[in-house]
Amino acid sequence: MKKNLFGLLLLTFAIQTATLATAQPADDKREADHVALRALRDRVVAAMDNQDMKALAACFAKDFAFTTVTQNVLTNETQMEEFFDRMFHGNGALITSLKTEPKADIPTRFLSDTVGICYGTSKDTYTMKSGEVVEMNVRWSATVVKENGEWKVATAHFGTDFLDNPVLNGVTAFWKKVVFIACPTGIVVGGIIGWILGRRGRKNPA
Repeated sequence: MKKNLFGLLLLTFAIQTATLATAQPADDKREADHVALRALRDRVVAAMDNQDMKALAACFAKDFAFTTVTQNVLTNETQMEEFFDRMFHGNGALITSLKTEPKADIPTRFLSDTVGICYGTSKDTYTMKSGEVVEMNVRWSATVVKENGEWKVATAHFGTDFLDNPVLNGVTAFWKKVVFIACPTGIVVGGIIGWILGRRGRKNPA
């Protein structure tokens, strides 16, 4: 009886040891993937903060879809460059810089050896042309894929609460000021032009 019990314990120990031995490489592999994905996140953040579109595009997969916080969908490097150029340097641009601080709600959840999903939040800080600094809370989700042994972003979607959006509120307030200033100015200028035309009409009767 004792021999059978000892043999059973020995067998159990052997099975547990074998299980740990086979599981360890998988855990190591996943941890290596997590390290690589954190490095990818840091590259994306640096590229966006520095407005470096070539570096940002290099973080994305060959085929990708990037939905910005303004709900524009970008699918290639050219579209990225055009979008951010309009955002920061266009004639109507109201923003001069952006600093983003993303945080994941969960570790990347791997659907396979080459596909993972993740989601979380970000505190985005916008510096407006007026000098005002505005913070906005954003939610994001992303799908990552491994291409040629390197993790890339396949899809990324950013969104914010349109009912509580300080950047949108700031833009709205800016245009209200423009209208407030422009309307009286337009009335005055229009009155002056009308007065001048009226005087000309009296001097040169038909």
